[in-house]
Amino acid sequence: MKTAENLFTNIDSLEAESVISLNETGTRLAKAGEMQKAEENFLKAIELNPQHPQSYHNLGILQATQQRTHESIKNLEKLIELEPDIAEHYCNLGIVYYLGGTYYESELFFLKALEIDNDHSSSLFNLGKLLFNLERTDEAVSLIERFLNMESSNTEAMFILGMCYQKKNDMKNAQTYLEKALNIDPGHREARNMLKKLNDSEI
Repeated sequence: MKTAENLFTNIDSLEAESVISLNETGTRLAKAGEMQKAEENFLKAIELNPQHPQSYHNLGILQATQQRTHESIKNLEKLIELEPDIAEHYCNLGIVYYLGGTYYESELFFLKALEIDNDHSSSLFNLGKLLFNLERTDEAVSLIERFLNMESSNTEAMFILGMCYQKKNDMKNAQTYLEKALNIDPGHREARNMLKKLNDSEI
């Protein structure tokens, strides 16, 4: 005969399975473009277990893709409250602030991610891109170069680094990185156009 304690344990197990199932279903729906139904599944998961981090992650990312910045930030902050030691969570929040044009907070969250994991590649890249846009070129170069040491075939990073060196009037390095990007991706239009401008300016 099962005791009451056994029954509660089984209920907890079923609840966990339901939350996981709701998140998996929501993710599939989101990938299929059914955003409203996906959100309903994530919200049901949160209602069932308000302490399950993945539900807040999924909901926050979904809202970010819809440019619902305020709602996304609220859910990603809740995620950080539940899991405060994961660099990726701070990086995602930094990206949402960046996309919303709130650069000060964006930088703070990228830096927090790097405090947790000094080699967190996504934070290095996104902070480098942010600082490039803020014309803090020397800082951007350092971060993007560190990122490329880990992910050596990222053509977007090569292009940004080429642009950084162009701003620093270091045309040799600018051309080098633009050419590297084109060697990997010959269809990279922005890199091709910028390289052409640099070559034309030397004539």
